[in-house]
Amino acid sequence: MTNSNISRRSFLKKAGKTSGFVVLAGGVVQLTSFNAWAAKKSAIDNHVAKTMLLVGKDMFPGKRFSDDLYMIAVDSLDGKASKDESVKSALADGVAAFDKAAGGKYIDASSKKRMKVLKSMEGEGFFNTMRGEMVNVFFNNPRVWAVAGWEGASYDKGGYYLRGFQDADWPQPSEDASPKGWWE
Repeated sequence: MTNSNISRRSFLKKAGKTSGFVVLAGGVVQLTSFNAWAAKKSAIDNHVAKTMLLVGKDMFPGKRFSDDLYMIAVDSLDGKASKDESVKSALADGVAAFDKAAGGKYIDASSKKRMKVLKSMEGEGFFNTMRGEMVNVFFNNPRVWAVAGWEGASYDKGGYYLRGFQDADWPQPSEDASPKGWWE
């Protein structure tokens, strides 16, 4: 066994380079893994899925939300499109309209250009479909709630009054601010 004299500084430099490579490699894996789960759609093609994902992210940006969470809405629309051909064609036509408005592929446009496209498409069918799916499916998913830090509905757990409302240190009003009523 050889005794290797390595200084703390050289160890940290080498470890930093290695961890940087691992982080970069992880980023590459993450980018290429998108193709794997986006290609598994039953009704929509890969380009439509990627565009829908980016439209959802542009409409409702959130740094804490990963792509797989945004795909909840895309998967829901894919399920609807697999059952109804008119939904499938509406999604494909909507993505084509977004691509045309972007002057190429929407997914290749800059964020500034994508915001202009979103603003110009506001109120259109595909825009409304994506917004509705994001509001009703994405934000109504417990996985999204967990990332956002929301505990979910409290009605079935006794309401907010029994779940933290009384934990707050509310300032107590003076006696003259809350006079007694005739019923007291």
